[in-house]
Amino acid sequence: MNPLGLLPAISAAICWGSFFVPIRKVNVADIWQLQGATGIGAILFAIPIGFLWGFQILPAGLLSGAIWTAGNVLALYSVRLIGLSRTSPFLAGFSILISFLWGILYFGEKFNYLILAIIAIGLLLGGLVFISNTSKNSPVRKSGYLIATASGLIGGSYVIPLQATHSLQTGFFSSSLSIFAIGIPMLLFSRKFAKREMLAGTISGSLFNVGSLSVLVAVGLIGITVAYPISQTATLFAISWGVLYFREIIHRQAILRIITGAGLILCGAALITVA
Repeated sequence: MNPLGLLPAISAAICWGSFFVPIRKVNVADIWQLQGATGIGAILFAIPIGFLWGFQILPAGLLSGAIWTAGNVLALYSVRLIGLSRTSPFLAGFSILISFLWGILYFGEKFNYLILAIIAIGLLLGGLVFISNTSKNSPVRKSGYLIATASGLIGGSYVIPLQATHSLQTGFFSSSLSIFAIGIPMLLFSRKFAKREMLAGTISGSLFNVGSLSVLVAVGLIGITVAYPISQTATLFAISWGVLYFREIIHRQAILRIITGAGLILCGAALITVA
């Protein structure tokens, strides 16, 4: 494994862990508006990168952007229902699981110690149990967790079209263009252009694309089965924002469960890098 690939994977974790913060700051007021503004932020970052990697319009990149947009809309709904600190671990856990399965079953990526890899996935998913038990299982909570799960399963596949067509770099602009092209009709449909929400979405879109650029570099260097799980340690940063800054969870027992769950997820991500 190329150790240099760990750096962009960690960079992706930091960016993705902070991705929802501007949106959460405005209380996820209108999901369509925020998704549209996110697309603007994504394309603004992609344009200068396009001068390095090209402005090709690739079907794989367009599909990648569409997959991510679907997952992100679901994630926004989940954040509105159960908060950032609960959404992020579910999103990360199931993204890791689906990317792991893609890497093993489709791309044929190998582990030196498959048993360790399976244990790592078990730790990742086990951490979700602690997090999901931090509140009463009201219908709203249950639906929020289900939506977060769906978001993770969809979002964990967004890089697959690019990797399958060997266009991780050349497809970056196409992916960003797709996010932008889908987001603009959503923005117009919302009929809301409040400056505060627009700015929050634009910043979030830029943060996402910095993380996306980083993870594409990492996947090219160390493979999806290692790069993506490391990038999903973003949950540690997201939980910190949710608990410490937004004060979504104030009871000590619930905070301990969140910390335990996040710790299991991080241990699983660390273990998978040595498997």
